[in-house]
Amino acid sequence: MKNTNLKKGLVALIASTLVAVFTVAIPSSASAAETCTKEYLSTASGRVDFTKCVGTDDNGSKYEIRMPAKFNGTLFTYAHGIRYGVALPANPAAGTPAVPINYEPEVAPTAAVAQSMLAAGYALAGSGATSQGWNLTELTDATLQVLQIARDKYPKISKVVAWGNSLGGLTTQALSEQYSGAIDAALPMCIADSAQAEITMAGDFLWGLKVLFNPAIKGTGYSAGQTGYIEMLGDLAQVRATLTEIKNAIIADPLRPKWPTTSTAPATLQAIPVRAAVMLLGLVSGISTQSNTYDGVAGPPGDSETTFGVALSPALAVLENGAEAAGLAVLANYDMERRANGVVFDNSTTNYSTRLGTAGTTYAAALSGLDAARGILGYLALMPRVKSNPAAVATLNSMYQIQGKIEVPTIALSATADHITPAGAAQYLIDQYNAAVTDGKVKSGQLVVIWNKPPNEYTKFGASGAITPTVPTNGVGHCTFTTAQVMTVAKMAATAAKTGKIPSSTAVKAAIKSDGNLFVNPNYKPDLLKFRQ
Repeated sequence: MKNTNLKKGLVALIASTLVAVFTVAIPSSASAAETCTKEYLSTASGRVDFTKCVGTDDNGSKYEIRMPAKFNGTLFTYAHGIRYGVALPANPAAGTPAVPINYEPEVAPTAAVAQSMLAAGYALAGSGATSQGWNLTELTDATLQVLQIARDKYPKISKVVAWGNSLGGLTTQALSEQYSGAIDAALPMCIADSAQAEITMAGDFLWGLKVLFNPAIKGTGYSAGQTGYIEMLGDLAQVRATLTEIKNAIIADPLRPKWPTTSTAPATLQAIPVRAAVMLLGLVSGISTQSNTYDGVAGPPGDSETTFGVALSPALAVLENGAEAAGLAVLANYDMERRANGVVFDNSTTNYSTRLGTAGTTYAAALSGLDAARGILGYLALMPRVKSNPAAVATLNSMYQIQGKIEVPTIALSATADHITPAGAAQYLIDQYNAAVTDGKVKSGQLVVIWNKPPNEYTKFGASGAITPTVPTNGVGHCTFTTAQVMTVAKMAATAAKTGKIPSSTAVKAAIKSDGNLFVNPNYKPDLLKFRQ
């Protein structure tokens, strides 16, 4: 096989993906006192006038409210996703600029969605919260405060929909469950699971990178103060260098790529193609085998089509997704350890052979055979594990945990191949709600989940190989919903807020029938995150 079939798909892998999950805007200054200005948007359907108010709440969180001149009575209050908990310096080698901590509010998932919502007559509100990182508690409080500020300022608000992405989706659900009567409907999108579930997934992959490829990665147990901050930055650099070396090895020899020079694994293990080891780490940690570039099945036309699709594409998808997962693990571990005053990741009792399960047979070709997979698993079983600090875990778990206490119409939107907040997170919400219904704690018929899936095949190939799309592939990646998709579910949530009921199955299917990526199916049940299994 010619290695040109890989070059374009991997050339910018590390530089782009390690920071993509935490992309934020540069913060600007805002006054503590509320300031309101008259503004407008020019849209295809005409001018949209609105009032924009910014200020800070009682805890010092910045907030923003946008009230359209032609208001329809419904306010959407938005909770943003996870952001850096610390400032990051510029990295010339990766081509990334310095990124300060961002405390600015957001009122919608994207500027395009905000414009469409205002044009449709919805008011928008959002908060920046007083701290970043895994700030579920602070963001929930800030969202509740901006909601109340908006209600006090605009008595004509008759209905409120809480919505959010990723950690913001979890915030939305936490707000809905904890504050009965505060909102009329909830719209959690690409909802995250608990801190422990998310860090288990990303942490398992990072731990695997460390023990298989680069023992210089610290991964957990960061020191206090400036020393720990330097250790975290060093880990980001080590992860980037390790994945770059793996990427280059696959470009040089796709079928028999060598392991990184930093690996201390025995020669017998390194005789297995490194892509197989990456594939195994993805499968045991729960990283999706479909990525923005690689669909996990398609290959370039010609003699290598079948081999690429079966043996290479799933592994390359894991590599592309794993770059983000590893970056998330470094930043999230560092943030959570600082919050909880101790190590929170734990794989001291994890059986990775059990984790692999039947996936070993399904992806045997990408794993270079079951014997190769067993060899790697055997080595992992011998490696020192990480034991968490019980007090730190207890502190982390003291944050609100989803109970499934759904008392208002709730519409969840989740992607089947999201590698940061997998579909299993939404499934956990379903399971918790069903259990609450069974126990008689809440009424049935208050939750509908709309799934977003990628096309069956979408990888495109050019003369130099797989082409990374300029527009993110819908249905994969983290929260890559289109404006049309978000507007569809937002309008459903607004209607549900008015009627007090979720839309019927017929109504949902009618609303999404023109979108081939969206579906509803009560029989679809994705695997829970590994922490929940």
